[in-house]
Amino acid sequence: LRLRAVVEEILNGQHGQSCPTMLALSSRLKSASTTPRVCSSTATATSYSRCRLITCADRRSAPNSSPTLAQLLPKRRIILLRHAHSEESSANVKDHQRQLTTAGRTQAVEAAQYLLTQGWVPDLVLASNARRTKQTLDEMSGVLTQLGEVDTHCYGSLYTIAALDGQTRAHVSECLLEVVDDAKHHCVLLVGHNKGWSEAASAMSGRKVHLKSASAALLEVAGSWAEVLKDTAQWQLISVHTPVRI
Repeated sequence: LRLRAVVEEILNGQHGQSCPTMLALSSRLKSASTTPRVCSSTATATSYSRCRLITCADRRSAPNSSPTLAQLLPKRRIILLRHAHSEESSANVKDHQRQLTTAGRTQAVEAAQYLLTQGWVPDLVLASNARRTKQTLDEMSGVLTQLGEVDTHCYGSLYTIAALDGQTRAHVSECLLEVVDDAKHHCVLLVGHNKGWSEAASAMSGRKVHLKSASAALLEVAGSWAEVLKDTAQWQLISVHTPVRI
């Protein structure tokens, strides 16, 4: 404390005015107190006290190059595709046996071309077992040749569930969890019917989606299949493809 008082007296010019040594020391101390100190990369432990402290604010303002958890998790993709345009049911043709029209075949090809240009190539397919959904896949495979090589599962329940209010999303998830694999599958194509397909796309994305014939909702989210297929999972609606000819 006494030394500090002496130094303050020197800086204030109140001590040792007639002593050359004290005057020189006073001058150097005043210079040191007003001259900014710049820390070098070779600063020693004794010079750290003159370095500017890094505050929490500095750390918050520094750019964060570490990836987030969402960026580290694998992306999962679902394509909800309504079957292409088909003939009307009649006394001679039951609904389950309806076939694609000429326009419907063109729509299916157009949908496949869109998925190919977007880079959304399925590695797993689940579809209704109705005739028109199978024919939609057949037409698409002419463009998306990979469809002939991936596992394809056709369910009668995906045909019937689509007619029930608010049941499709949960049932699709149940069917998927039976066959999907985290390591093998990243993009799943689901081919089915309204009203269930539009309801499922809306529920998964939190947005109103209406799928017309051969329309496709492209949905994406990060995580394991078990996590993203929960009812509470929120999917991002990337785009909705609607064919030119409806």
